[in-house]
Amino acid sequence: MTAVLAEAPGTPAVDAAARHRAVLALARVETVRMLRHPVTVAATLLLAGFWVSSWFAIGTSRYPVLQDLDRDSAIGMMILLGGAALIVGNLAVLRAHRDGTTGLSQVLILPDRARTVAHLFAPLPLAVLGAVLIVARMAILAICTPAAGHPNPYELATGPATVLLLGALGVLLGRLTRSAVVAPLALLVVLAGLAVLEPLANGGKALWLAPQGGSVLPMPVPVSLMGRPAAAHFAYLLGLAGLLSAAAVLRAGARGVRVAVAGVVALACAVAGGTAQLSAPGHAVVAARTAAMNHPSQYETCRELGHVAYCAFAGFSRWIPAWNTVVQAVVAQVPATARSARLTIRQRIVFVSLGGGKGPEQLLAAWRSDNAAAGTPGAIGIDTQWGDSRSAADLAAQVAYRLVTGRAGEAHVEQGAELAGATACGGAGVLVVWLAGQAGTQARTGLRRLTEDGRDPRGGVSFDQNQLIPSVYVPAPELTVATQALARPRADIAARVQRSWATLTAPGTTAAQAAQILGVPAPAAGTAC
Repeated sequence: MTAVLAEAPGTPAVDAAARHRAVLALARVETVRMLRHPVTVAATLLLAGFWVSSWFAIGTSRYPVLQDLDRDSAIGMMILLGGAALIVGNLAVLRAHRDGTTGLSQVLILPDRARTVAHLFAPLPLAVLGAVLIVARMAILAICTPAAGHPNPYELATGPATVLLLGALGVLLGRLTRSAVVAPLALLVVLAGLAVLEPLANGGKALWLAPQGGSVLPMPVPVSLMGRPAAAHFAYLLGLAGLLSAAAVLRAGARGVRVAVAGVVALACAVAGGTAQLSAPGHAVVAARTAAMNHPSQYETCRELGHVAYCAFAGFSRWIPAWNTVVQAVVAQVPATARSARLTIRQRIVFVSLGGGKGPEQLLAAWRSDNAAAGTPGAIGIDTQWGDSRSAADLAAQVAYRLVTGRAGEAHVEQGAELAGATACGGAGVLVVWLAGQAGTQARTGLRRLTEDGRDPRGGVSFDQNQLIPSVYVPAPELTVATQALARPRADIAARVQRSWATLTAPGTTAAQAAQILGVPAPAAGTAC
């Protein structure tokens, strides 16, 4: 991109210096034109608007994981600012042809190869603008929200690198053809390729050859367990941008050793970065992931609030106050005599690729062993994602199950069962759902969505301790009674729960009996627990 133009034999040094100054002057003009072009302005506003709207529209954005958002920022920048650089850069190269001044340009001080270099410089400020937007977004999230973790600088730099890459592609296309339709078609091909490559790659290494990089883990994890070759991918993108730039100036008529050297260096950078990013995570990363999955207590820091211990991985402790709000809302509805059990909330992660063919029962057994070693038997699991209504409902239901039964949801697992977790039958199941609904607006919204759209295949609802391992299942009759109780005045139902707690939590109490105690219609006959 910054290749130095080869000088014609016998050209005075002063002419070379003047030409270099003219290239920089033209680059400044083209930069201003690119930044104020309607396509660039619209792309910038759309990018900023999308980031702002996602903060309000997506619940988890209020509790962001910065090491995941850095990659998402790069994708948005590639599509919008990168697409703007491709189209506007291509139009700039074709300006003389579109205006019918191609003949006049031949008598100017700058030949085609020099003007091409100036056009290649133009996307640089746009990439800098993108970097400023990304850094500003991360800073705002880190300061104004209880964000977890921290971003990877190389992941943040990937977005600006794609702007340079697509900008160089636009200049090259302008030198290869005079059609103004080619650049939009090229952008469409790039976007279609991104959509097609991901399912074809099936999460494999080949996805790293695309601008957006490889696939992401199924759930957020601590920074130390990411294992993404972001630095190598950044070098790979810069190498590709350099190759396209060298090809553009070569097509414009530039020759000489320096152009060849620039192309060779860019090729080496692309090959080295592309090869390095295809390497699997090292043994140290795999070992750390396995240990953190099976023995989370060894990698967490615990904090006690309101007689409840909260244990979180590094970088996630800022979420503890939000967890505590949900937990205490459930505890407040339970009679004082049922609050004697000490509660521990422990964050957990699952790496699907490390399962080794084991079922959920083996992983749950490892967690029980880890809890016993840490002195926190019956710890309640919580995900590394927070802020949406489903997460609040899951945590509230697990806390309720622990208080109602004295056991954790993972205590009973049927060997070989497709779904792991405990089943809350009769009055206990009714209480679990009703107590979960007392944990706040978000938890109640999560319950409603589970009831309407997220039903378990067995007919009731399942509450998870993370995205992959179910914890507590409540059958349909119990869910029906609890839903009707949630629709009644809270004070009335709460008083009935306090008076009849022992009966509702007794093992023999059925859903129909619980309905009679709570003063709601009995459920239709369902499958027995």
